Amino acid sequence: MRFEQLLREKDISRYALSKTSGVPWATLADIYNGKTRLERCNAATLLKLSKALDMPPEELVMVDNRPHPGNTNGKPSDKTYLETGLPPSLQTAIDDYLHGEKERVLHLDCLSDELYGAINSNLWSSTITEEQADYLRKKYLYGTEVNTDD
Repeated sequence: MRFEQLLREKDISRYALSKTSGVPWATLADIYNGKTRLERCNAATLLKLSKALDMPPEELVMVDNRPHPGNTNGKPSDKTYLETGLPPSLQTAIDDYLHGEKERVLHLDCLSDELYGAINSNLWSSTITEEQADYLRKKYLYGTEVNTDD
């Protein structure tokens, strides 16, 4: 299993994992991008991550966190991880907006404003990252095609 797949299955973002585990964001980013191999992490880091992910450290070190083949920029090509573990208020705003779009409601502009406000308020309260906010704005509000397979 790959590390990003594990996070998707556990429905936790890298940011939330960093906050929950106490592992610094930079360390977690290096692990996620394959710069730091899990088996090379110190015991304290592994224990924090395994506790936050609710799995034994022995299982955690077996997770594959090597970079994807052909991915030379160190960033994951699949950006859907940016939508995992969103705060409930933001997820509700997304769901309401999508439902309004599907039903072609007349107040879609209001739902769009609600979603924009939910993204910004969660960004300002540090419950999502700037990268997540940009991704969500592009995907839902700006009509920009978000490439998940760069």
